[in-house]
Amino acid sequence: MIRTLLALTLLLTFALVNANWEGCGSGKVIKGEKTYICLIISDIEDWNGSAENGDVVYYRYLFRPTVDDFTKLSLQDSWILPGSSSDCQNCGSDNDVGCPSCKDTLLRNFTNPAVHVQSIQSISYIRRYRGEHGGVHRTFPYMTAIINVDKGEITGITWDEGCTFCNDAQCTPNTYNFNGALQESGPKSCYLDDTDCMNGDLVAESCPLQVYAVWSGTDADGNYLKSSELRFSEFKSMSLTNWADKIKTKYEEVKDYAEYEEGGDSSV
Repeated sequence: MIRTLLALTLLLTFALVNANWEGCGSGKVIKGEKTYICLIISDIEDWNGSAENGDVVYYRYLFRPTVDDFTKLSLQDSWILPGSSSDCQNCGSDNDVGCPSCKDTLLRNFTNPAVHVQSIQSISYIRRYRGEHGGVHRTFPYMTAIINVDKGEITGITWDEGCTFCNDAQCTPNTYNFNGALQESGPKSCYLDDTDCMNGDLVAESCPLQVYAVWSGTDADGNYLKSSELRFSEFKSMSLTNWADKIKTKYEEVKDYAEYEEGGDSSV
């Protein structure tokens, strides 16, 4: 039974892409036991050609969630206004410890920060998280990765439809392949303008980078995995507030965030 909505402690590694990808963890998927999920943060670009040259920089965050627990993977202080390192909303300087919008250094390293998900030997397509869209700086929150499993083997990772909580005008294609090309037929997602993410010096709760993970299929023991029933697209008639209230009435959210670390440059 699904027990807890988890915001998991993470481990960060900085790396350069290479051709010898070994996956994110190993082993069979067993309901109720720990597994591996990695969030990969990068720019949207051609990974295939760039990887051969060793010049794609990414940050990899390793999480250890429990299989079939509805899981929230969060990066604290991962939202920042575009511009220079001193471009902080209503702050005296980027060293102002009292200004949450000045704390982030992670996403300053990327022009169009994007995320994809890895688990064991499977990998998802890429989703844009931040960047310029339609001439306006925007954020794409509400991301859910569906980990599809057959008898304990992961057969694929797909993105849930992400336009449950917005109107059609804010819903746009947001699935990219590893050539950096937009997949027009891929799942869409909502966007928020920067003005919707900031309230004075505070960042809206939905805007820092967070990816929900759910499982579907059967584990190594033949048990059905049911956390996918809680993905956003299953609550099409709800507002975001109603969805959050429904979740909180059944599950506990454990806020256990770890600070990220900064990576280096892309030289080899």
